[in-house]
Amino acid sequence: MTDFSNLRNLYWHIRDTRNASKKRKYYRYVEKEKKRLIEETGVDSEELRLYCRTLATRLNIHAERHLENYRKSRPKDHTSV
Repeated sequence: MTDFSNLRNLYWHIRDTRNASKKRKYYRYVEKEKKRLIEETGVDSEELRLYCRTLATRLNIHAERHLENYRKSRPKDHTSV
């Protein structure tokens, strides 16, 4: 199982800060982490994109619904978020 705690932590910092330059810095960290997860651990890129979308805006119920529907529709042999 892949550990996504670093990704959740980065998105928490993005939601918490109001400084635009700090947000850009954390988004650069997120981009590196996403790239690492896809290349090194083989995480499904679409599922990772939907997961990050739910982390970015925690109150967006549509993003959570899209992630749940995607998880239901794909095969079970992939690495899950």
